[in-house]
Amino acid sequence: MIKSYPGPQLVSKRIITDEALPAVGTSGFGAQHGLTQPANSIIEKIYIRVLEAPEIAAGDIGFEAGTETASPFDNIISNTSGDDNLLDGGTTLPVNTLFEMTSTNADTTWVGQGLATGDTTAETASNIVTEDTEISFHFKTSTNVAADGRGKFEVSFVFRVFE
Repeated sequence: MIKSYPGPQLVSKRIITDEALPAVGTSGFGAQHGLTQPANSIIEKIYIRVLEAPEIAAGDIGFEAGTETASPFDNIISNTSGDDNLLDGGTTLPVNTLFEMTSTNADTTWVGQGLATGDTTAETASNIVTEDTEISFHFKTSTNVAADGRGKFEVSFVFRVFE
């Protein structure tokens, strides 16, 4: 007997932060943020939206994400050149700039899922998580953040949950 069931569901979680970049007058890492990936899911997309424009001295802004408990968080999104996969050699990001971190952003490596391709003779398992999994992320700047320039960001994770 063949029976039809509902398919996998898309669910999302987001964090809105005005502490993504380091404190005014400093560079380096901003605050650590995190959320929980649901059991039996993969991360399908990660979006970053600029809600309030940040302002830095001419330099870079980057983003990393992973399941590690301490920096670097880079086994999901790896910022391959260090800190410029959002802004490379600039001073700000316009409001409503939207980044899809799982695409081919400059200097970004999407290392999170490893889905089966069907192109090999011996396929390896995809990186589906089977239990609730903590994900951490942070932003980084290469130059000092200007006065009142930390900006505000929305970071959204889209998960495909398999029952």
